[in-house]
Amino acid sequence: MLAPTRELVAELNRRARDHRLGNLPVGEEVRLGDGNQASLGDVIITRANERRLRLGATDWVKNGDRWTITRVAKQGDLTVRHTRSQLTVRLPIDYVRTSTGLGYATTIHAAQGVSADTMHGVLTGQESRQQLYTMLTRGRHANRLYLQVVGDGDPHSVIRPDTVAPRTPTETMQQILARDEAPLSASTMLRELNDPAARLFQAVQRYTDSLHVAAEQLVGPQTVAELDQADNYIPGLTTEPAWPTLRAHLLALAAETGQHPLRHMLTATNGRDIRTAGDMAAVLGWRLSELALTEPGPLPWLTGIPPTLQADPVWGGYLAKRSQLVADLADHVRDNACQGDNPPAWAAAGGHPTALIREIAVWRAAKGIKTQDPRPTAAGGHLDTAAALWKQRLDRHVARSTDPPGSERFDERQAANTALSRSHHDSRRPYQTPGQRPRGPAARGR
Repeated sequence: MLAPTRELVAELNRRARDHRLGNLPVGEEVRLGDGNQASLGDVIITRANERRLRLGATDWVKNGDRWTITRVAKQGDLTVRHTRSQLTVRLPIDYVRTSTGLGYATTIHAAQGVSADTMHGVLTGQESRQQLYTMLTRGRHANRLYLQVVGDGDPHSVIRPDTVAPRTPTETMQQILARDEAPLSASTMLRELNDPAARLFQAVQRYTDSLHVAAEQLVGPQTVAELDQADNYIPGLTTEPAWPTLRAHLLALAAETGQHPLRHMLTATNGRDIRTAGDMAAVLGWRLSELALTEPGPLPWLTGIPPTLQADPVWGGYLAKRSQLVADLADHVRDNACQGDNPPAWAAAGGHPTALIREIAVWRAAKGIKTQDPRPTAAGGHLDTAAALWKQRLDRHVARSTDPPGSERFDERQAANTALSRSHHDSRRPYQTPGQRPRGPAARGR
């Protein structure tokens, strides 16, 4: 069995030993270095080289060796037999307590060069493609993967995006395959650090996070604490997947208007009943788009800096520089999008006009979409209202750009693309919400 961390390996080892023993008498036990107990017949692994523990004239106890316990002394020493050479050695209690562990499972790194008939591996989604390859090449006859698709139960992680909206098993595998931890040369790393497309994703994240933190500090801890009790007004609201996004939006509105965020929330509840919605927070987020900030943001779907934060002596200058960095990087991405003889991999040759390619390139860079993803705007996932509407707008232009010349919609396509180019000549122009917008996400199961 393989796992990415020693904590998971220790848990797998404990369960494997419990399964092996069943209702059998245990006998004399000793505590190993990984915190597990071991007794006669258990398989253990040594974690440190020790030349003084000799197996013969040319061999000794090494890191990664596996052994079967043949005797447990009363003082805690272990007599063990090597699983390959069948040679035996006596491990003193000091070595047992510091440098041994159960050997039914091991980490992926420690399994390099090891093979078995069948491999059972646990993946959390944080592994790299290199680790996945190592795991899937250990079994001679079969390799079985077990993906973690739920949270770890830690109450501090319940607000993380992966916990709020868990990935599907397919998305988890895609995430692992996209993570490349192969060593990079200094020149390659320098080139990537200077790439505007790579920098834009981090710049957008830091800009939006800074806006949220600044708004939260401006409204004060008491108001934030009162907002976090929103379940008293709408039961179950804070457990909805879109609650973190709605919470940030309400705090931003409160920072701009000076009104309590709960007042904005209750205003958005007027109208159709939201209790039948699949995500009540998402529905409120769509309704709050009518109260969207009027200040232009650095990208069409990003909110601008409210005047109250612009005037803040602590946050004003910092947020302005963050906003300008996002706008400058976006300009560089637009300029670089159509350089070279070949279009991007996601753009059909000759199928998309230059203005559209530039705007999609900015969207992909800002959202961190992998270059190998062939879909122009990629999968939506959870997007706030402005981002979802902007993605829909780009998707419509992509669909129109596939119409062949001479078709009835060709002239319409040309006019739309001309309008797209004009509307984004200034990258800091605010996003214009369409006159008609969706009522919100449908309930689950529809």
